[in-house]
Amino acid sequence: MSLPDNIVSIGWIAFPNSTKIYVNRGSNTLLSLWAFNYRYNNGSVFDISSGKELVCPSLALVEATQATLTLQINNKYDEYGYSYGQSSYSNTGNLKVSGDRINITDLYPESDNTYYLYASINGGSEYRISDIVAKTANITPSINEQMITASSITAKGTYIEGDAIVSDEQISVGTEIANGNMLNINGLDPKYGYTVEYKFKVNGREYKSSRTFATQALTLTTQQPKVISPGNVIVAAQSNLDDEETNVGFEWRRTDWTDDFTSNSGTAYLYEGQMEGYIRNLNTEKLWKFRPYYESAAGNRYYGEWVGLDPTNTSYFEPTVHTYAWYNVQGNEAEVKGYAMRGSDNITEQGFMYWAQGAASRRQAVTGKMNAPAVPTDATTVKGTGNVMQAKLKGLSFETTYCYVAYVKTSEGETFYGDERQFTTGVDTSGIDDVVAV
Repeated sequence: MSLPDNIVSIGWIAFPNSTKIYVNRGSNTLLSLWAFNYRYNNGSVFDISSGKELVCPSLALVEATQATLTLQINNKYDEYGYSYGQSSYSNTGNLKVSGDRINITDLYPESDNTYYLYASINGGSEYRISDIVAKTANITPSINEQMITASSITAKGTYIEGDAIVSDEQISVGTEIANGNMLNINGLDPKYGYTVEYKFKVNGREYKSSRTFATQALTLTTQQPKVISPGNVIVAAQSNLDDEETNVGFEWRRTDWTDDFTSNSGTAYLYEGQMEGYIRNLNTEKLWKFRPYYESAAGNRYYGEWVGLDPTNTSYFEPTVHTYAWYNVQGNEAEVKGYAMRGSDNITEQGFMYWAQGAASRRQAVTGKMNAPAVPTDATTVKGTGNVMQAKLKGLSFETTYCYVAYVKTSEGETFYGDERQFTTGVDTSGIDDVVAV
């Protein structure tokens, strides 16, 4: 069956399935047949002159990212004099056409986007001839566990990297909110579930994920005391608490006290879960007992077992020195953290020693100390105070790796060191290259 060129409206139901239709290729009749889906009724459209099938132009998905779609116009028939346009049901994104490719940008991730192709002859009536539903790629926010202790959760929010521009990142537990994608919260109750929520925006639309983490069951193992002189005792316990906890300590009481007497208490300090505290001036004519405790931010207190203490059972003990792995670098300055607890001898000086990594060739081992770090003879010293001490190292070189250790000196003239740690300073952003006129 041959049809004239001026048919502008037709329904596919008008033809039997076996009908073979011939039309002129540059006609409204061909556009009308395409637009009214004659091709879906097992019919085909052929060119009168050549007898070749005139396949309807269509849209195909070439690539989908989180914010961009690339479509292609198949069977475009440029030589037939048709012009084409594209649009969207939802009018989302910015659409640009180049040749047979359509690029749509500024889309939302994980969204269905419907586009249609229309054709016309010499600016005449537009015929909608093809549709496509194209979905942008997933961005999939999720929350990864970094570290969990009995009292803390460290979690990181992530999403699938792509070309979407993410803004307003937040990660939170209840009312504790951290801007960005890293959360480190402590003071939690042991063996308890906490829901972490991570959210961000893309083009003003919010995406979020949540995940429930359970803190570990608490371990508080009381250790044997160190009586460094009559009545002066260092008490200790091993735990799985976060080192940043401050509501930790020890209770102690005489063994002959009844429950009518309230225990004494004092704070303690943590390094890799090891708790230590210093009790002074105990009555040496009585026996004592002590136990560790942890109090959560919610006010719940947890205890370890009681251990007996004879305040006259003295021994010699070296001081305890640790260098925390924690540090904070800002440009060419760094803040570092260490731990110092006296032993039998008094501490006369404490702080940090640091040096550029290139100074390693000048290092000398510390005489008489097992497993001690080799500190360069010209290492810089900065003093600190307290059991948990912090110091700011200033005037460092940019983009340089530094080594550092905590140290203490005792009244006996000995020096003790913590573990060696490293950090790298930042890039110098303040300099401007000279401009030379030529």
